[in-house]
This record gives sequence, C-alpha cells and structure tokens, in this order.
Amino acid sequence: MGRHKPGKPRRSSKDQHDHPGVHLEELPHSDGPNADDALFAAVTGAALARCTSCQDVTLTLLVEDPATCARLVELACGAMIEAEGSLPPNQTDPDLPGLASLSFRRLARAGQGATAHAMYEECERMTAHERRDAANTALDTLVGYAYLPSGGLAGLRRQHMHLGGNSAL
Repeated sequence: MGRHKPGKPRRSSKDQHDHPGVHLEELPHSDGPNADDALFAAVTGAALARCTSCQDVTLTLLVEDPATCARLVELACGAMIEAEGSLPPNQTDPDLPGLASLSFRRLARAGQGATAHAMYEECERMTAHERRDAANTALDTLVGYAYLPSGGLAGLRRQHMHLGGNSAL
C-alpha cells in the first residue's frame, strides 16, 4: 500500500545499505493492531545507526502505516515510564513546556487508558504530517532511552550492538 505508491522515496539498489534494527517480537507485546515488523526494524536500525538518509526514507514510509507509527509512540511512552516511573506531564499536556511535539502528546494522552487501543485509533485519524511529528519525537525518545547507561531499553542498545551497530554510541 503506502510503500508501493508512485513518488514514494526509494533507493536504487546500488545505494541501498542495511542497518540492523530492533524487531517487535523482541519487545513487550502490544494490545494494538499488528505493526509492520520489517518497517519498524528499518526505522529503528537507521536511527540507532544515525543514518539520517535512511531514517528520512523509513520515517516517510512509517507515517503511511498508522499501526506501526502508534507502536513506535507506544514504545517511547513505555521507555519513559520504565525509566522515570511514570509518563512526565510535559509529554502529554500541550500547555507545558518541553520538546515533545503536539502530535506525540496527543497520542501519549490517548494511550493513558487501560489499553493502547485509543492511541492506535487516534493515530489512524491523524494526517501523515501529524504522524511524522509524533514519530520524530517517539524515535528520538526511544533511541535516547536506549542509550542511557543504566536506564530503560538498555536491551535495545545491546541488541543493536549485537547486530553490528555502532558501539561508540
């Protein structure tokens, strides 16, 4: 669907390179709709490798897939909760100062119920531009928490290093 539309970003085979990413089955299970594991791995691999050209392409594809975008936001919220003990108010309240995009805050607020279904439904209603804003914040958050020495998602860092990622991070 989204990845096969004319005009969508693509690389020629000679420019293509691979960044091992994190697969969804290696992470806590979600009660939301099924996300695209290959796309999630491509996005996280590019981000963990700090390859901005691949990250731009994969994020453009990700925003066409609301379930995978919502899963990225869900995991970023989970990383904050794991490391901080709760979701900081400036990640959900649009009136508080902070770096989280308004779109990310909107999804994080929607996901504060007993299940994440509302987050996935809200992501489905968003425009591609809004999902891109939310995904940018989520990816920065997820990768940031992955590289905390003692904090949340240290397993992401170990997984990335095990797959041949940049160990100097």
